Amino acid sequence: MALIRNRGMRFQLIAIVLVVLVVPVLVMLYDLLYASKSDEVVLKEKEKRLGEIVTELSSKLESAAAKEIEEKGAQDTGNKLAAVFTKTAKPLASEYAGVRLGLYLPKTDEMYVEGFLHEYRELSPAEQKRREQRILREVSAGIQAALATRDAISRLGRTWDDEFLEYLRPVMVNGEPVAVVWAEERMHPIFAKSYHFRLITRYTMLIVFCVCILGLMVVVFNVTRHISRIKKGLEALEYDTGFRLAPMPGEMGQIAKAINKMADGLAEKEQLKEQLRRADCLAALGRLVTGIAHELRNPLGILRATVEVMEDDLKECSGIKEYIKRMKQQIERQNKIVDELLDFGKPDNGKLQPLDVNELVQSVLNFSDALLRRLHIDLQLRLADDLPQVIGSQEKLKQVFLNLIINAVQAMPEGGSLIITSQQADEWIRVTFEDTGKGIAADDLPHIFEPYYTTKEGGSGLGLAISQQIIGVHGGQIKAESKPGSGTKMTVYLPVTKGDG
Repeated sequence: MALIRNRGMRFQLIAIVLVVLVVPVLVMLYDLLYASKSDEVVLKEKEKRLGEIVTELSSKLESAAAKEIEEKGAQDTGNKLAAVFTKTAKPLASEYAGVRLGLYLPKTDEMYVEGFLHEYRELSPAEQKRREQRILREVSAGIQAALATRDAISRLGRTWDDEFLEYLRPVMVNGEPVAVVWAEERMHPIFAKSYHFRLITRYTMLIVFCVCILGLMVVVFNVTRHISRIKKGLEALEYDTGFRLAPMPGEMGQIAKAINKMADGLAEKEQLKEQLRRADCLAALGRLVTGIAHELRNPLGILRATVEVMEDDLKECSGIKEYIKRMKQQIERQNKIVDELLDFGKPDNGKLQPLDVNELVQSVLNFSDALLRRLHIDLQLRLADDLPQVIGSQEKLKQVFLNLIINAVQAMPEGGSLIITSQQADEWIRVTFEDTGKGIAADDLPHIFEPYYTTKEGGSGLGLAISQQIIGVHGGQIKAESKPGSGTKMTVYLPVTKGDG
C-alpha cells in the first residue's frame, strides 16, 4: 500500500482500475476452466455408454458383412448390413430410451434409423423420409470424419434449439469402410440453454471488459490531463499572479475556479500591499516636499520683491526690462512648482459635496475647448444619462480631469481624437479619457504614477501622482492602458454615493 500511495495519481488510478477489472477476468477464467468441467464429466459418461452400444453393434455388422462377402460377394452386402442393423438395433433402441441408432451405407447413400431422441410417435412415410434427410444433414459431418479417419469419433452436435452427443464408428471389412454406424443421445435441454447462456455471457463480458478498459483509460487520461493543467497553472501562478486557469468540466472545473478565486484574492492582497507601501512612501515624501516647499517659498518671495524693486529703480536703464522679464518668468515657474509640491504634500479633498460627474466633465471642457480646437483635437463625448452622484471636492476632481485632458492633448501634437466616456459599472462611476496619440512605452507604463517620473520634456512628473492621490482620497482609483503607437486610455473610478443609484 505504501508503494502505491507514494506513486503518482496516474499510477494509482491505473492500479485501482486493474484491481477492479481482475474480478470479471477471474469470473471468465472460472467459467472457461472449471464451470465447463461439469459438462465434460456428463459427456464422458454418455460417451462411454454410447461407445459400448456402437462397439457391440459394429462388431455384429462387421461379422455379418465379412460372412456375406465370403459367401456371395460384395454385391448384396448393403442389404445384409441393413437387415442385421434393423434386427440388432431395434432391441437396443427399446432398451436404451432416448438413444437413436443409425446406419449409413456410403456406396448407395442410404441411411437407416432406429429409435428416437424425443418421445416416440408414429410417422407417415413422408414424415419418415423428411426425418431421415434431416438426420443425415445433422450427422453428415461426423460420417465424413469417421470415413476419413477410419476410426471411432465422438462429437457434440447442435441445432438452434437442441444439443446431442454422437458416437460414430466405421464398419471395416478387409481394411475398407463399408458403412458407418452411430448412436446419438439427446442432452438435457438445460445443456443447450446453459451453453448459449455461457456463450452470450462470455462475449458480453468480453465486450463490457473492453469498453470498461477503454472508458477507464479515457477517464484516467482526462483526469491526469486536467491535473497536469492545474499543476502547471499553479507553477505559473508562482511567478505570475495575473495568470488564470482555463475553464474545465466537472469537479476539476470547480477546483480550477477555486484556484482562480484564490489567485484573485492574492492579487488583490498584493495590490493592497503595494497601495499601502506606496501610500506610506508618498506620505513620507509628502511631508518632506511640504517642508522643502515652505523653505523654498520664502526666498522666492524675497526674490520676487527684489525684482519688483529693481524694476522700479532701474526702469531708466536700457535693456533691463528684458532681464527683469526673464527673472519674473523663472520666479513664476518656481512658484508653480512649489504650489504643485504643496498640493502633492497635502492633497486634501477640500469641501465635499454630492457631485454630478457629467457636469464636472462639461465644466472642465468649457475652458479647455479653445485649446482642443486650436490643436485640431476631435472631441467625442459619450456620457451616460442618469448617472448616480459621487461625493467629492469639485475643484480637486476638476483638477484631475483637466490634467488628464492636457496629458491627452500633449500626446497628440499633430491632432487626433479624444473620446471621453462616462458610465456606471456596479458600484463605481467610470470616466474614461482615451486619445489616439503616440502611447506609452511598456517599460514606462508601470511608473507613470510615481512622483517625479516623467517622459515629457520639461514635465515635473507630479501631475499624475497628484491626480492619483486626489482620486485615492475620494476612495477611487486611476488605471492606465496604453500601447506604443495605439494611444492611451486613462480610466477614473469613483465610488457611487451610498444610498443612491
